[in-house]
Amino acid sequence: MAGKDNEWQGSLAAIDQSSIDKLKALKLEQDKLSERLQAMDDLKASVPTPVYLRVRDDYSQQLRKLEEEASPLKQAARDQYALLRGLIERFEASHEVVKLDQQELELRHKLGEFDDKEFQARSKKIEGGLKDAAEARARALEVKARFLDAFHSESELESSEPPRPPAPPPAPAAAPAPATTRPLPTLGAAELAQAQARTHEVPAVVAGDSPARTQIMSAISIPEPAAAPPPAAPRPPPPPAAEGATQIFRAARLVPQNPEAGKQTYTLNLKPLGIGADSSNEIRIGGPGVDPKHAKITVSMAGFTLVDLGSKHGTRVNAEKVRERPLANEDVIQIGAARFVFREG
Repeated sequence: MAGKDNEWQGSLAAIDQSSIDKLKALKLEQDKLSERLQAMDDLKASVPTPVYLRVRDDYSQQLRKLEEEASPLKQAARDQYALLRGLIERFEASHEVVKLDQQELELRHKLGEFDDKEFQARSKKIEGGLKDAAEARARALEVKARFLDAFHSESELESSEPPRPPAPPPAPAAAPAPATTRPLPTLGAAELAQAQARTHEVPAVVAGDSPARTQIMSAISIPEPAAAPPPAAPRPPPPPAAEGATQIFRAARLVPQNPEAGKQTYTLNLKPLGIGADSSNEIRIGGPGVDPKHAKITVSMAGFTLVDLGSKHGTRVNAEKVRERPLANEDVIQIGAARFVFREG
């Protein structure tokens, strides 16, 4: 068993953990800054706006620098963690094999294949292997816990997806087509007299035109001033849409407001939009204070609604923590350090 013991210990020793302590220190600083940013939102109303913006931007810049410093260390940790996961799977499989060997030995003993003395000897050998396999697995899980302590979530540690490129700028809107102008009718002298008799319009002679052909300009009628109409009664609310009827939703989008939110503007539609650190979300953001599945935006006849999915650090709209909030135009959504503005139309 000594040879096997040395084998799994050597495999674990080959896992490079040199980036872990530095990452844990950077994570601690990031968490402090993130907590200060969230505390600032609670104090926003009590300080002048320029002071609030100055301190917030300073903390945001510090977070960006910490993330830049942590980025190469995180990638090195992810590479080593992938090797560690392979070892853990191997140790767990070995542990299961030894357990099956033990159960097989017990069955054979019950069937009379071995006497008690041989059964005890074989059991002792298998128990040593089982203990060794269990210890290897436990030590590997301890190393795994060290890696997890250096990241905000296991999904962040396991992720190897490169950063999303910024979305291309929207294509410029096509210029509106020039309005088509209908030519004014041209009348002769007799037709002009008849038109004047019917409409009392004043003829306008275009310079250089023939005296026999005159263009008519539309008459401008000036009505007598009328008394102001009484105020209209308020309109009753529209009836609910019948089942199967077509429903119309106003277009909306999320516009990033700081580097933590990225550069991409997200268009909202009828499909719910997930937000969080996990790669399965439609809007993926990282950093301190962001859960793997943090929040989502749903749509109904009432409009768009932001729903917090039970996140650890919460979701804010206009600096206020919310669990569920209908969104209005120009609402500011904050998740972790990332901020978006909700805009309709």
